[in-house]
Amino acid sequence: MLKVNNTRVRFLDEEEEYRLMAECKEHLPALVVTALHTGFRRNELLSLRPEDVDFARGLVSVRAGYAKNGEGCSVPMSGTLRDILGRLVKEAEEGGSSYLFRNCHGEPYRSCRTAFEYAAEQARVKDFRFHDLRHTFASRLVIAGVDIRTVQELMGHKTIAMTLRYSYLSPDHKRRAIDALESRFSEKKSCEFSQHPHFSPSFRNQKSRVSSTTWRDG
Repeated sequence: MLKVNNTRVRFLDEEEEYRLMAECKEHLPALVVTALHTGFRRNELLSLRPEDVDFARGLVSVRAGYAKNGEGCSVPMSGTLRDILGRLVKEAEEGGSSYLFRNCHGEPYRSCRTAFEYAAEQARVKDFRFHDLRHTFASRLVIAGVDIRTVQELMGHKTIAMTLRYSYLSPDHKRRAIDALESRFSEKKSCEFSQHPHFSPSFRNQKSRVSSTTWRDG
C-alpha cells in the first residue's frame, strides 16, 4: 500500500494577510500579529502575561505549564512584535490585568475561535484555521532561507521530522548547498586542479589511445 501524506500545511500569502487583518477587531489584530511573529499555539498565546515579555533581552516566552510539549520556549521579538507587546504590557499593567490578551470587557480570552473564524470568513480567506498562523510563521522562515534546524528550535519541535514538512518551500536549498561547496574553492585552486597532469588534455588523449589499443589487442 502506498503511504498517503495527509500532513496539512496551510499558510497565508501577503494578500490574504492584508484582507484578514482588515477584518480583525478589538484585540484580535494584536493576537494574530503575535502569532505570525512567534509561531506560538493559540493556548500558548492566551497564557501570556506581562512578565513573560523580556524587553531587556528581547524575548517573549511561553511557560512550560502552558506549552504543548511541556517545555518552555522563548522567541526573539521582531521590531513589530516589540511595539505591539509594549502596548499590551502597558495596558495590562494599567488595567491591573494578569494577561496580555483580553476581550472588550477586560477579561482574559478563553477562546478566540469564533471571532477569528468570522474574520477569516469576512476576509474571504478560505480553509484557514487559527493554528495555520503557526504554519505561516514556519513557512515564511523557510522561504526566507532560514535553515531547518533553526526553524525546529523556533517552533519548539522535539524532532526534526515535524519541521521537515516545510522543507519543500525552499526548492533552492540544494542549489545553495552546492554553491556553498563551490565557493570554498577559489578560481586559482580550480585552475591548478584542472592543470594537474592526470587531468591535462594530453594525458587524457594518451590514456584514451592506450585504452583503445588494449581493447583491440584483447
